[in-house]
Amino acid sequence: MLGDIGAFLLSLGLSGALLSGVSYAVHIRRPAHQPLLNIARSGFYLSVFCIMIASAILMYLILTHQFQYHYVWSHSSTNLARPFLFAAFYSGQEGSFLLWTLLTALIGVFVIGYAERYRYESETMSIYMIVLSLLTLILVFDSPFETIYAAMADQQLPAGFVPENGRGLNPQLENLWITIHPPMLFVGFAAMTVPFVFAIAGLLKKEYQRWISIALPWTLFASMILGFGIMLGGWWAYETLGWGGYWAWDPVENSSLIPWLICVALVHTMLVQLRTSQKSDGDEQSRIGGLVRTNVILAVLAFAGILYSTFLTRSGVLDDTSVHSFVAPGDFIYSILQIIMGVFLLIGFGAIAWRWKDLKARTLAMRTDSRENWLGIGSALLLASAFIVTVGTSWPLLMPQFGQPKAKLDISFYDSTHIWLGLGILLVNGLSVILQWKGSDLKKVLRSLGYVAPVAVGLTAVTALLGGVSEIFFLLLLFGSYFALVSNAIQGYRFIRRNWRMTGAYVAHAGLAILVLGVIATSGYSTTEHVQLVEGEVAEVFGYDVEYIGPIQIEKEKSDREKYQHQIEFRRDNKVHDIRPVIFWTDFNNREQSFLEPGILYRPTSDIYVTPKALAPVGGNPTVVLSKGESAFVPLDSTYSIRFEKFDMSRAASDSLQGAVVEVSTPDTAFYTTVYRRVDGRYRMEEIGETDLRLGFAELQADKEDLARSKARIAMASASRPSPPEKRSITVDVSVKPFILLVWGGVIVMVIGFFLSILRRRRELVALMRRGESQKVESNND
Repeated sequence: MLGDIGAFLLSLGLSGALLSGVSYAVHIRRPAHQPLLNIARSGFYLSVFCIMIASAILMYLILTHQFQYHYVWSHSSTNLARPFLFAAFYSGQEGSFLLWTLLTALIGVFVIGYAERYRYESETMSIYMIVLSLLTLILVFDSPFETIYAAMADQQLPAGFVPENGRGLNPQLENLWITIHPPMLFVGFAAMTVPFVFAIAGLLKKEYQRWISIALPWTLFASMILGFGIMLGGWWAYETLGWGGYWAWDPVENSSLIPWLICVALVHTMLVQLRTSQKSDGDEQSRIGGLVRTNVILAVLAFAGILYSTFLTRSGVLDDTSVHSFVAPGDFIYSILQIIMGVFLLIGFGAIAWRWKDLKARTLAMRTDSRENWLGIGSALLLASAFIVTVGTSWPLLMPQFGQPKAKLDISFYDSTHIWLGLGILLVNGLSVILQWKGSDLKKVLRSLGYVAPVAVGLTAVTALLGGVSEIFFLLLLFGSYFALVSNAIQGYRFIRRNWRMTGAYVAHAGLAILVLGVIATSGYSTTEHVQLVEGEVAEVFGYDVEYIGPIQIEKEKSDREKYQHQIEFRRDNKVHDIRPVIFWTDFNNREQSFLEPGILYRPTSDIYVTPKALAPVGGNPTVVLSKGESAFVPLDSTYSIRFEKFDMSRAASDSLQGAVVEVSTPDTAFYTTVYRRVDGRYRMEEIGETDLRLGFAELQADKEDLARSKARIAMASASRPSPPEKRSITVDVSVKPFILLVWGGVIVMVIGFFLSILRRRRELVALMRRGESQKVESNND
């Protein structure tokens, strides 16, 4: 019943969005018709209300475990803690679309009042409602309220059947960051709509300058939120996945990076247009600044990047090349995603083509020694990065067109190209803040460079000597980072005494430099040792005395898993550090393979990162590994032999036991017996007939490509020939991650810089409108 109401509300919300969009479009032609505007607003608020209530219904269904709905069954379970039940709302494809639609609707509530205040409502909201309509259209056809009967119609489920429990989340998603990272990304996705619709509205109204001032705070907000969301994903990967890094150039990771790079480039080109507009008491058209065409194109491309990101992650085209990709949603939704991309590209570039001649007539020349010229160069470098990442990300789609197999590019492709792009961006970053708008005094520039460059060279030399940096690429990046950091720190200090809101750009630029310093340290100078730690024995690793203490079971209250922290002590200088990587088995994958999570010791100058690899006993009973039909002599008594016949999984579902049927041959007879192990790897030795031989099923070595070739490891013991005592051991990779704190700190500093810039531009916009919009925004700090 509730599911039917939810599905109805989505359809009603679509109707309201369509009604609103059409009414706003007609109102553009009939601006004096107030009833039409009232209808448009009513349709918008009806759509928002329906989407909100539908979202609340889905959340209620999840929280109350209504497993008769396919989405609830697929992504939640009774074992999930409350925060992860909330996360189940958007962990699947349909729910993530609903979250995006909900956030777009809620941001629209702010946009409608904002646009009305600056007389942009009809033009802006007519485009905004097309976005909301198409997002809602996806939900109408790919509904999160589908029942399991409809979703599994081919399985002929009995009438009234309701599963006792759901599948739940992937256990690696049960992390605090799932409650923060995806919502943050989707806020950024939704916010990216706003610069796009204001750009189109500016074209409709022929206000090629005014829309910049109005849209800039939103563009900064979208850049801040999306960038922060991307880096939270990096932190999540670092803390949870265990591969030791935070960015792997995965296609789905890249798909969020592409629109962010374009949006940051747009911020800078918008500033150029804003600051190069002519001081004039004439109309708005007489004072248009530079890069007017570039800005509308980038606003369209930034939003197109969001749509392309959605297509890549939710169409299933990357399911073979990315661990993050959603499964294919079916041909119909695949087609809708393509249509949506086509619609907005047509709207965006159609509007640009319509006004192209008018835009072309508004160009301004920029001097080589001006700040706007170098900001343009910096934006071009950001766009080059976006282009390279787009090509690399799209490689799995491009190769089949040339008869090649689908495959993603190696990480080295991105690293090798971005070394030079990164250096260029850093140098432009530092130089642009030294230059003046519309032209610079060469003597002042050289004087500034005279103390910035030597300080950067000195810091580079000290870092190289203390850190052992010798690679030319890293030395160049070090210099670029210090050059940008010192330059922005000096300029920011000059203006913080006047007005702290004026320092946003310098703070954000300094944050980028700090981030790159952290990337240099972690990418080039992390070190790793592969070591097997035996319980009760001490090993030396990176100058620490390291001892494996043993496993500690956690989350015992959850019946769907067995989860163990493995306590490892690192001792040095009378200090003991306890690091606990995690290994666990869950019903999510039928306990066929363990999940591994790293243990991390966070330190100011470097993290110690411990990645678990395997558990295995040391000493104890001898073992042999046998394929089906293979025989071996018993090492303890060569007169005995064993033959592995087959696996016995008859007790796997009921008792969590895996069996191995073996034939034991003695000088006098031969007989069959079955030995068992638990799916978590524990086993016990079983007595074999009247012999003093005991056997145990120690390990199932599965062959994923051909299960018939899987092997069994059989442990053996003899009362007359005792084995040395068995000890537990864990094999780990121990890594030292130098100055990784700079990566996270740099991102936080960048976010603070964006926030300060938003405050500044918002105040300037209010001041501009109070002056009757007769002059451009004047800046006091540049």
